[in-house]
Amino acid sequence: MVLASLTLLSGELQKVFGRKRTFLIGAVIYGIGTLIAALSINSTMLLLGWSILEGIGGALMLVSASSIVVGSYSGERRAYALGLLSSMSAGAAVLGPFIGGFLTTYFTWRYAFGLEFIIILVILLFSRSILSFPKTLNWRDINIVGALNSAIGILLFVYGFILLNNPMTQYLSPYFIIAGIILLIIFYLNQRNRIKNDEHPLVDVRIFQDYRFELGNMTRILISLISGGIIFIVPVFVQTVLGFSALTTGLLFAALAAPRFIMAYATGYFSKRFQPRYIISLGFLIALIGSIYLISTFSTHTTLLQMVLGMASIGFGVGIIFPSSSNLLFTDISRDKQPDASAVMNTLNNLSTSMGTAILGLILLMGTYNALSVLKLIGGMTNAFYAIAIMLFFGIIISQFIPPYKRTNNKI
Repeated sequence: MVLASLTLLSGELQKVFGRKRTFLIGAVIYGIGTLIAALSINSTMLLLGWSILEGIGGALMLVSASSIVVGSYSGERRAYALGLLSSMSAGAAVLGPFIGGFLTTYFTWRYAFGLEFIIILVILLFSRSILSFPKTLNWRDINIVGALNSAIGILLFVYGFILLNNPMTQYLSPYFIIAGIILLIIFYLNQRNRIKNDEHPLVDVRIFQDYRFELGNMTRILISLISGGIIFIVPVFVQTVLGFSALTTGLLFAALAAPRFIMAYATGYFSKRFQPRYIISLGFLIALIGSIYLISTFSTHTTLLQMVLGMASIGFGVGIIFPSSSNLLFTDISRDKQPDASAVMNTLNNLSTSMGTAILGLILLMGTYNALSVLKLIGGMTNAFYAIAIMLFFGIIISQFIPPYKRTNNKI
């Protein structure tokens, strides 16, 4: 919630501090948070370090990292760099539970936070290698009202979807979601009005006028919805129905993430030789084949090999789509608007991941609140992957509207 609600403001702070400095400030805040969490003596101290400070630091680092990568490279090299960034995220999602689980089981959970602190120190040690970008904004120009409006709107929106996971609070969910949407609509209209009156906006919403930016974000939203949901529903199914261990579940996520590493090295090659329409369509098609294959295998006798094959297929598809769509949405965005585009992209990713976890989790667990039936879970898993297949098919349709890439583009 903290991470999602502060992402747009983080994009603005890059203009005040510069991208590199924003990233390093975020790293310092994150490092302080990990240290407090590692040394925490109660839940309040843990909440401060882990949820609040790491959330603030993570928001600053996440947005500025994307902006730094986009600003440091162009063309084929940018596509490759974004692919590598995407694969590192996927790899971290797999390694994190393995490392944290190992340290918690055999040592103490405090070491997990300690390891994060060490990584932050390494980042700061090698920070001289990061390119510097000049600041373009003064403190007095920040749209404070817009920042509060967007933060509260996103906070309510995300919290509304979190409430869906608890049957006791589901009835409250629509109120929070609707309130969040209303605030975000007001935020958008306010930003558009500020631009019209020659006032500085928190986010230059004119970037939404770019067709490639819109389509690139739409494809990423679909993939984030699916990825967020899979991370929640697969462990429930394989551990409850199939009886796999947590370690085996980790191997399944490795099958999902490994192809993304592989595709990171191929992204630059593909982006130079093929139009993004064909690349992204292929990614959705490969992921769709994987989801249909898994639907055909779900039962009490589903084997580990079947799950690995299906997850790997989805991983290859996601590995093709994510970096290609990132490169697509930045194609026509000028350098001074890149922080805005990065903030919007990461905000939408966080929101859609939360939505995917809630929606697909709800589909999986629907009808099992009174009794956790194996047959009902199998039916729920099948229905969840039918929903995934529909979203992937919709992605194929969307990708057909992506305009051909031109070597000479007019930047917004």
